[in-house]
Amino acid sequence: MTDGRPPGDGGPGFIRALGLGDVVLMNIVAVVGLRWIARGARTGPASVTLWVLACVAFFVPLAAAVAELASRYPDQGGVYAWVRRAFGAGHGFICGWCLWVNNLFYFPSLLLFGAENAIAIGGDRWQWLATSRLYAVAFVLAGIWIAAVVNVVGLRTGKWLQNAGSAGVWIPAGLLIACGAVALARFGSATPFTSESMVPHGALLDTIGLWSAMCFAFSGFEITSFIGQEVRDPQRTIPRGVIIAGVATTIFYIAGSVSVLVAVPVSSLRELSGITDAVRLVAGRVGITGLGALTGGLLALNALAGTTSWTAGSARVPFAAGVDEALPRSFGRLHPRYRTPHVALIVQALAASAVFLASLVFTVAGRTTSLQEAYDILVNLTILIYFVPYLYLFAALVRLRPAGPAQSIEIRIPGGTPGLWVVAAVGFAATAVALALTFVPPPGSNALTFEVSLVVQAVVMIGIGLMFYVVRGRKRI
Repeated sequence: MTDGRPPGDGGPGFIRALGLGDVVLMNIVAVVGLRWIARGARTGPASVTLWVLACVAFFVPLAAAVAELASRYPDQGGVYAWVRRAFGAGHGFICGWCLWVNNLFYFPSLLLFGAENAIAIGGDRWQWLATSRLYAVAFVLAGIWIAAVVNVVGLRTGKWLQNAGSAGVWIPAGLLIACGAVALARFGSATPFTSESMVPHGALLDTIGLWSAMCFAFSGFEITSFIGQEVRDPQRTIPRGVIIAGVATTIFYIAGSVSVLVAVPVSSLRELSGITDAVRLVAGRVGITGLGALTGGLLALNALAGTTSWTAGSARVPFAAGVDEALPRSFGRLHPRYRTPHVALIVQALAASAVFLASLVFTVAGRTTSLQEAYDILVNLTILIYFVPYLYLFAALVRLRPAGPAQSIEIRIPGGTPGLWVVAAVGFAATAVALALTFVPPPGSNALTFEVSLVVQAVVMIGIGLMFYVVRGRKRI
């Protein structure tokens, strides 16, 4: 029985225009992040196994859970709305708050990555900037506020930056993998790969905390589940597309990490500039100059473009909350000329600047000059706060499974109730483990500084959200 619409119609106002290839490419573009390649490579040859484990234990359950929930509630606004439906308004609010707040840590971490790679543009003359806090602060704060201003003026003005930034993914990725192949063929691997070294073992305890970032590298695959009304035959296309994209992304991450390790010994690997270093070293050995500077410049451009893109999307959350009076009404104002949520954008930029400076304060208090440690704190805070909603997601998956057979428009996890419980349990456990591993200090960091910073900042940010919810429950803000 149909609802009276033509078979190719995706609903009122929607045309089912997306096929399998579109779904695959959309997921890959939305998910792949080059900076996770070097972070994964810090675990050495075992990164190959850990990437596969992250795919199987985290990505597969996440993709299955989102596909089922999005097909049942296609217009409900994603994770926030599913959690609200399953557990009530309070849990839904905290879920939505975490999905927004993690961006305040994500922006500075992405820009720190860009700052480190931009140094390659100047070659050896600029290497002193790698330990300069002033340079890092200037680059990150400039990036945050450029992104805010571009979005206040409007996406029509800023889209050129975002479009140009896409070159900062695929060109460096191609150069990295090509250099890895050249290094392996002409010079051999700088890092020994053996059957023993590729299996996680006790010596990995110092770096096992990095697995949380490898799981985080697969987040975002849920994007096409939210546009199911525009996908042809979504019950078959979305699951197949996500699986193909997941396998392709896993292969890409493995190839990238292996390429870095082939070019650079794991003992000499610098995470923030690992990709640029690998390209520069191999290109230099074969007599080609300038590729390191090109790679670093493109990665820096991509970091700025990525910050601009995410700023545009995430600012809509406090804007919508202002419109609904869950936050002060001023958050819901539009700029009189540009018709953009300028108050939300400015407040978000202020908050991101504050959390970045707070992370630096903690590293100063810990008597370390390492920008890598500030980066580690920001990345792990992003992951810690971002994964809280996904614990809710897997719990909501079980709670929201209706009794009886699936409807014609539903995508259901195979295996009935046992299959559902296996997917939910594996996904919940992997998310919980990844979340717990964010508290494991990365190699070379000050353990006390790292853990105190993580706990204090996470508690403060989630506490602010709880405060807003309590105040909102007593009166309109």
